[in-house]
Amino acid sequence: MTKSQVNKLGKALRKKIQAGETPEIELLEKLQEYRTSYKEDLSAVFEKISNVAKNARKDSITSFRIKRIESILSKIKRQPTMSLGNMGDIAGCRILLYSKDSLIKVIKNLKLNFEVVGENDYLAENKEDGYKGYHIYIKSPINQHKIIEIQVRTVKSHKWASMVEIIDILYNLKIKEGQQHPDFEKFHLLLANNENLSLDEQKELIRIDDKYNIHSKLNEVFIKNHVKIRKDWFDISPNKNPFFIIEVDKNKSSNISSFESYEIAENEYFEKFKVSTNSNFVLTHIEKPNFKRLCIAYASYVLIKHDYLNDWNRYTSDILDDLIKNNEFEQIKYFKNYTQKNLKEQLRLLETELSEISKYQAENITNFEGFDEWIKEIQERVLYVAKITIERTIDKKKKNLWNKIFG
Repeated sequence: MTKSQVNKLGKALRKKIQAGETPEIELLEKLQEYRTSYKEDLSAVFEKISNVAKNARKDSITSFRIKRIESILSKIKRQPTMSLGNMGDIAGCRILLYSKDSLIKVIKNLKLNFEVVGENDYLAENKEDGYKGYHIYIKSPINQHKIIEIQVRTVKSHKWASMVEIIDILYNLKIKEGQQHPDFEKFHLLLANNENLSLDEQKELIRIDDKYNIHSKLNEVFIKNHVKIRKDWFDISPNKNPFFIIEVDKNKSSNISSFESYEIAENEYFEKFKVSTNSNFVLTHIEKPNFKRLCIAYASYVLIKHDYLNDWNRYTSDILDDLIKNNEFEQIKYFKNYTQKNLKEQLRLLETELSEISKYQAENITNFEGFDEWIKEIQERVLYVAKITIERTIDKKKKNLWNKIFG
């Protein structure tokens, strides 16, 4: 498709959207044709950036995706003056790194390897919502008229961004796309600075959590999905297929399917979209995929865990320690009940998972790839819960105070 044909398609789609109508299948098929025309460009870029990322740090996580049809349509609606041919993030790659030093090194080397046509630096100055990352827009080495977006983030920043998407899914919102919600916007802004929050800010975050039952909703969804996703992985991991469709259905249940080729995966993706135009699924390719890397890269689709649950334990511990120290009994009662309720849910998550893994182990003789990893992960989470208890009782004075609270 020429650029003028692409822009004409964008205008036709926008006309339908602005009229409140669903675009005809012919228009969607043309959009799908345009999306998939980026495949060769993405493949060429992906191989290069994977090498750049690995040279900076071996545990980097590199993935690519072509923008979902529903995301393209949503952006056409949100930005009525943008032509489809100038939408710079139709095809995108993402590099996740475990240190800021590695991130800076990767950015420098990407600029040496590609022709950069634009960049957004959200490291020097975060976005207003708290997002941190670096976006580079490059010309495709195959077709100079096509632009590829490369997002570079630390794993920590990516987990923050995943929480924004998880909240959207859990509460049927579109904050990521600009929908306003003062409480959740404040919640995300506080989380963006989660390691440097004052006690008052921690209390504010926890009160927002309690108002919307965030911790409870996360646990409810994670409990439901964790065992199922692990079993999905056992079914698909022996095939070593590198392309995945990860779907979240209307019941907040996650599903993973793998495919041996991009073409097969795209055909399946488009068929799914035609059945459910309000779908929430993504097609992706991850370099050297394993369960942990997949869950980090697409936490908002896998929906089985998030670091917020660990951060929550730290916040409540800090708050209660301070309240006990200052004999603020009314607040102690509130945070005591809140903490007890949510710790019980965390234990229920572990108990459910341990029960399911024992049942699965008894029914399956083959030790599938990832089974040992699952066992190790559960052990780590059990140790983490135990560590919370130990930290709260190791100091004799603190132990007596905590015992008064939790009996």
